[in-house]
Amino acid sequence: MVTSPTLAEIEAAKERLAPHLPVTPVSHAVSISEALGKHITIKWDSKLRTGSFKERGALNFLLSLEPAVRERGVCTASAGNHALGVSYHSQRLGIPCEIVVPNNAPLVKIERCKKFGAKISYQNSLSEAMVYAQNLARESSITYVPPFDHERIVQGHGVAALEVLQQVSDFDSIVIPIGGGGYAAGVAATLKQKRPDIFVLGVISEWAQRIRQNPDIYKPGFVPMTIADGIAVKQIGSVTGPILDRYVDKIVAAPETSIAHAIIMLLEHERAVVEGAGAAGLAAVIDGHLPDRCKRPVVFVCGSNIDMNLLSRLIEQDMGERGRLLRVNISLPDRPGMLHQITGIIAEQGANVLQVAHDRFYARLPGYVDITVVMEVRDRSHGNQVIKHLNEAGLPTQAI
Repeated sequence: MVTSPTLAEIEAAKERLAPHLPVTPVSHAVSISEALGKHITIKWDSKLRTGSFKERGALNFLLSLEPAVRERGVCTASAGNHALGVSYHSQRLGIPCEIVVPNNAPLVKIERCKKFGAKISYQNSLSEAMVYAQNLARESSITYVPPFDHERIVQGHGVAALEVLQQVSDFDSIVIPIGGGGYAAGVAATLKQKRPDIFVLGVISEWAQRIRQNPDIYKPGFVPMTIADGIAVKQIGSVTGPILDRYVDKIVAAPETSIAHAIIMLLEHERAVVEGAGAAGLAAVIDGHLPDRCKRPVVFVCGSNIDMNLLSRLIEQDMGERGRLLRVNISLPDRPGMLHQITGIIAEQGANVLQVAHDRFYARLPGYVDITVVMEVRDRSHGNQVIKHLNEAGLPTQAI
């Protein structure tokens, strides 16, 4: 029978972890609060050594192992953050460690696991990786460290709630991401036992919601990517599920677009690099999922291990959506000096050319060339002014 973690167990986990882990900070997100109309406090669980909340659960599990068990070694399966927590603390504690990852796991996380001394194996998907790791543990007499579905993992994560209770004197709700549920289960169970009045909002990704509703929706080879890979878990755990049912007041799904918006908002307003799963809580606040009565939420930001290529694309996409990137198509006679004329007008208007592409083969008019120009502008009004001047110069220009 699965039971909820007791306050005594969470307090014991806190004492166990205290010599090894710092207390992660909280801060009032002033400009985000102004933008969203709530007094938002952020719990920066992205500030642990490996950039993720996962360390608490993994370390609590590892510290519970007998010396002889540690000596034989451990293994786990993870898309990244749990792997980082297990590999880092296994290295610290002198425990041999093997990590099984899906082929699409973020490279930044895999490389860091290698630096922490872990042996890496690959499988096609996270579910296959978990099966492989569990079989490896049985065959090799080593210990499998569950990513989320274990009492010790849940107890370790509950320590974050004890920290918040000491750090924040006045809050009425929390918003926390949910993957397999270990983090949210530990935090929610601890808070509700201390403060039953607190509203707990859990956030999954739409990717996870779709696959849980229809396990066959994503065929092999055609699985859409998600920018919230850390919570892209196909099912809630058997240990964590009942705890979430008991202590989480509401669970909502955050779309990819909202998560991307939250990543950029945290970068712009808090100067913080946050991964998709880590920003999912703020995405739910942006989308208005908190009840009106919840004026002072604590939003758990739980991971910072985002791929830099992805972050770059999200920044560029955001600039385009805000009108700070302008892409235009210009049709002009294919003769010398025309490109110079275009760039001169753009420069006079204070815009910055980023990319230029010529298309002679599919030009709209014979003898003409279509040129696509991507430029940086101040805002939409500035972009419209650039287009106006190009057209007035006899250069047919359309935004695309």
